[in-house]
Amino acid sequence: MHAPHGEHFPLLSAQLRTWNAQIGDLTNPVFSICDYLEIRGPVDPDLLRAAHLQVEREADALRLGIITVEGEHRQFVHPDPTPLQWVDLSARTDPAAAAAAWMAEDVHRPVDPLRLCGAAVIKTADDCFLLYWKVHHAVVDGWSLALIFNRMAAVYSALSEGRSYEKGMLQPFERLRENEAAYRQGKRFLADQAHWHSKLADRPEPVGPSRRRAQVTAGRRLRHELAPDRVARLGEVADGLGVTWSDLAVSAMAAYVGSTVQVPEVVLGLPTAGRLSPQVRNAVGMAMNILPLRVPFDDGSSLVGHAQRVSHEVRELLLHSRYPTAELSREITERGGSGRLWAAMVNVMLFDHRLDFAGVPAIQHTVSIPLTVDMTVYLIRIASDGTMELILDTHSDLYSASEAEAHLAGLLSMFYAIEKAGPHTPLNALCPGPERSRASTG
Repeated sequence: MHAPHGEHFPLLSAQLRTWNAQIGDLTNPVFSICDYLEIRGPVDPDLLRAAHLQVEREADALRLGIITVEGEHRQFVHPDPTPLQWVDLSARTDPAAAAAAWMAEDVHRPVDPLRLCGAAVIKTADDCFLLYWKVHHAVVDGWSLALIFNRMAAVYSALSEGRSYEKGMLQPFERLRENEAAYRQGKRFLADQAHWHSKLADRPEPVGPSRRRAQVTAGRRLRHELAPDRVARLGEVADGLGVTWSDLAVSAMAAYVGSTVQVPEVVLGLPTAGRLSPQVRNAVGMAMNILPLRVPFDDGSSLVGHAQRVSHEVRELLLHSRYPTAELSREITERGGSGRLWAAMVNVMLFDHRLDFAGVPAIQHTVSIPLTVDMTVYLIRIASDGTMELILDTHSDLYSASEAEAHLAGLLSMFYAIEKAGPHTPLNALCPGPERSRASTG
């Protein structure tokens, strides 16, 4: 098949990992990220279209298509932006339900390799609009989507207020291509490879709270919103322990899994942005990588000791976070080990949201299909006031609905206990008892 438009070029390693999983079945919708902003106030449709056009011009990854040429997956950039779809459901009897149904239908549409991203504005009332984006994970990651939402708000606000906006704030996809080429040709690539082979040489088999194994699949999703005051209190605890908010969240997940499974070492999947260089920090594309985080666990150790150990391990992982996880898994398998690098996963996304459309606030929501190999916890900042959402995705073959509910209750109980705990509180005093017991049986 020939490229519909001009030059085509190879996929990056992070892209290839996702596309290889997708290409066998283009009807499978699980590899798309589907998020929307709920804009709580009146907006100007023409200005939203203009803002969208500017973002599409800057973020050329939104215009990527993928083809296969002589057995190799290649990509190209469409010269023209994809139009912003406008959907007016405000006259429906239940506009909110109609909007949810519209998005659910779109989320489950088959993948079009030639048009992997699209956007729509759904009007549910004169003072409520949903800015919806569907982007394929092979071309755009969650970090990029946060950049896109922020940029849409900034450009819209400037246009609405009659101000000029600085152009080129989003770096082109070419920056990611150049950055990966330089990485693979440099000493850092080989140093990272050696680090991971050494780090994982004696690793234990990853075990999740289910204590069983399964292939990655669509699962079930539960949510709980963390109000800004709770988020702030956890931040104060983190400061007192000498770690970041993100480190504290990862520590909580490690403690929860360790106490549930009762293992001396926890191995978690930890997604990273894959953007160590400031030259690609604002580049839109797929750079996200997932690597295994090894955490020694002793339920008699103190909260501060545990959190600082986790913080140290996270820092070390981030220093070597460019090495492609698919290559690492393959190399370990070739050496006779298990290619399974983690079971439970935790993803903390503290995006610097500035979701303000000329004074009209917005809040981010996800309607993506949950995908997990065991259990995945997301902690996502969804609004500029600091509100966060805790999302628990569980594998439907490994956890019943009641077990998933019990695990969510257990995780929330642990976070609540951490808010009240002192630095020397032992972990076994923080881990929930009845919820954990019910969740880990059956």
